[in-house]
Amino acid sequence: MSSTAKRKADDMAATAVVNNDDEDIIMPVKNHTELIQACTSGELSTVRSLLDNAAVDKDDNNDDMMKQQSNNNNILSPKHLLAASQSPSTGQSPLMIAAQYGHLDICTVLIEAGAPWNAVDRYGKCAGDYATNNEMWHVVNYLVEVGTKAELILGASIRLAKQLEGGGGDGDGESTATNDNKAEDTAKNNGQPKQDTTTTTNNTSIPISHEPCTKPDYLHHTNVRYNAANTLLLDNDDDAVMMEWERPLMNAHANILTNNGMKHKRVLNIGFGLGIIDTALQVYEPSLHVIIEAHPTVYKKMIENGWDKKANVRICYGKWQDELPKLVEEGIEFDGIFYDTYGEHFTDLEDFHDLMAKVLCKPDGIYSFFNGLAPDNLFFHGVACNCVKIQLSHLGLDTEFAQCEIQVDEKDWEGVRRKYWHGRNTYYLPIVTWKKMGDE
Repeated sequence: MSSTAKRKADDMAATAVVNNDDEDIIMPVKNHTELIQACTSGELSTVRSLLDNAAVDKDDNNDDMMKQQSNNNNILSPKHLLAASQSPSTGQSPLMIAAQYGHLDICTVLIEAGAPWNAVDRYGKCAGDYATNNEMWHVVNYLVEVGTKAELILGASIRLAKQLEGGGGDGDGESTATNDNKAEDTAKNNGQPKQDTTTTTNNTSIPISHEPCTKPDYLHHTNVRYNAANTLLLDNDDDAVMMEWERPLMNAHANILTNNGMKHKRVLNIGFGLGIIDTALQVYEPSLHVIIEAHPTVYKKMIENGWDKKANVRICYGKWQDELPKLVEEGIEFDGIFYDTYGEHFTDLEDFHDLMAKVLCKPDGIYSFFNGLAPDNLFFHGVACNCVKIQLSHLGLDTEFAQCEIQVDEKDWEGVRRKYWHGRNTYYLPIVTWKKMGDE
């Protein structure tokens, strides 16, 4: 949360951020401190009273803000604003404090009043992190449920909007919202540049991690390139499409997709990148190995490296949105399917799942994907994984996440503008299989 107020942070009233199309309006609200105290001590009746009697600080600037909201049909009640308020110095919200102390009843009241489940403090921690760090598992479970519902509703609304616009969700294979795989945080220059922390837009400094994470124009990037060692693939913005440190994860994925290393399986991979997983799959001598790749630079690299001449390999050059329906029409089925695209949105992953289920062999087919969902926050990552699990369940599939230890050194990010992995040592590898009879 940013603020342009002239007073020192310690002297400022608490604020609520109101999204107003292209910018955030900062609205000072009263009684934030009193609400924090009640959330700390667990005084439910006081919390209700403060919310019911909430008011916005009144001055000329705030009156102008309220008028601007009114003109944009974006009026939020003082109760909503107070529930969503955050300290300007710490970024802490009433929900974070209630979660920290395990007051589930207060968390419920705050959520119902409009407190955002996914607001973060100055250190990038959300209410779910506060609950997790203090082992308030009843609150953690509640916030996961709240977050999952919110994300599923958001995804449904985005898909509906695309349908109403006639887009069908396949514009260049990528959409334009948040919460993707590897474009979530990415990279800079194949020399040795300094790692940027902000970018400037309209005279406002924006942290790189807050930039839009999808890349709807990626397939039109003309400066996508490999480094000399073939250990790094960068896009126009010097963000990493794929990196060598992923090799142990890709080897694990390949082993899972071939049912613990069985040979002569039929496999499908979406997104070639550095070719790491395709190289790993080749070790198991697949009877059919289909690779869908859409970027011309990557496709050219595949041909240069002779992938089109490998036994049983079939390259489909194009977007999966165009190529996968052709495979469905052909009636081809696969024992193992892997998805690792770049710059796409969570709803693209859901659209892929609808098609993937039509070509995954029953009853023993195995599906997986690179799990870079919400990589900068473990709680958000858990919510995203839960959303995937629910969606796949509706398709008749079971999902589990196997824990893999992974080490990524800071030096691995040299030449990369921003990270898409944030220091966690555990990777949750998705293993997706058809539900067994009786599990429906």
